[in-house]
Amino acid sequence: MAGAGIHPFHQQWPPAAAAPPPPGAAASVAVPPPPPVPSAPGTVAADEVRTIFITGLPADVKERELHNLLRWLSGFEASQINFKGDQPMGFALFSTAHQAVAAKAALQDMVFDAETKVALHTEMAKKNLFVKRGVGIDANAVDQSKRLRTGGDYTHSPYAPPFHPPPPAVSMWGTPGYITAPPPYNPYAAYPVPPVAMTSPSPVTGPTAYAPVQNTKDNPPCNTLFIGNLGDTVVEEELRSLFSVQPGYKQMKVLRQDRNTVCFIEFEDVNAATSVHQTLQGAVIPSSGRGGMRIQYPLSIEKMLDS
Repeated sequence: MAGAGIHPFHQQWPPAAAAPPPPGAAASVAVPPPPPVPSAPGTVAADEVRTIFITGLPADVKERELHNLLRWLSGFEASQINFKGDQPMGFALFSTAHQAVAAKAALQDMVFDAETKVALHTEMAKKNLFVKRGVGIDANAVDQSKRLRTGGDYTHSPYAPPFHPPPPAVSMWGTPGYITAPPPYNPYAAYPVPPVAMTSPSPVTGPTAYAPVQNTKDNPPCNTLFIGNLGDTVVEEELRSLFSVQPGYKQMKVLRQDRNTVCFIEFEDVNAATSVHQTLQGAVIPSSGRGGMRIQYPLSIEKMLDS
């Protein structure tokens, strides 16, 4: 029975559905658009151009040489060289458009080959470099001179995901965008260490003179520099005071041989080494006695000996 006789826990009938509006009124009712869905952090838009176009490369450039130049740049994923006649054209793919723009600025006007002395010209490509993930492709049937150079190793699994190198705490162009890395492990943290007074080092003056040097043949840029044309009387501390204040300096080793004295200097990245290669070329070391020093990229990165 209805009314006062209904039990308080009796299930009530659901309310009647509202009648649909007449056809003429439906057109006048504005349907609000769905709210925008924010992109997940770290995702890349499908139409985002992340590839740069590089010209100014020598006619005999190799895929490996371009790959070794680009693999030091943040976010690098893959590279490829195409030829239009005898002119090589390089393409480089990066993880994000921001990293591609930063790489374009870093490579612009860089002299790739010291023999031709032609500066690189970079611009954003019209579309992204296509990284093909083939399945069951015979490696012997692929032209090895045209294979794609990537930042990772895809030879062991055809289903390997794209390689993304771990980002540094601060990007190489000074824009903070990642979580700061944890401090290094200190095994002596539990032991009290008395403070030691540190004296401020005396300011180091730059080279006072430059002299022309013969440096017609050089190797592809890397993060290590070879210093030649040094005399037997050169003072190691004088060399160290000149190079240790340069941005990106890591370590130095002087090798005194029977006929000459040479020096190897390692930097944090290829950009720091390239800057010193250009700015200190031909600088005169007073204790050397041979005029301007010759700065080159070594044929292969030498292993620095323990000090």
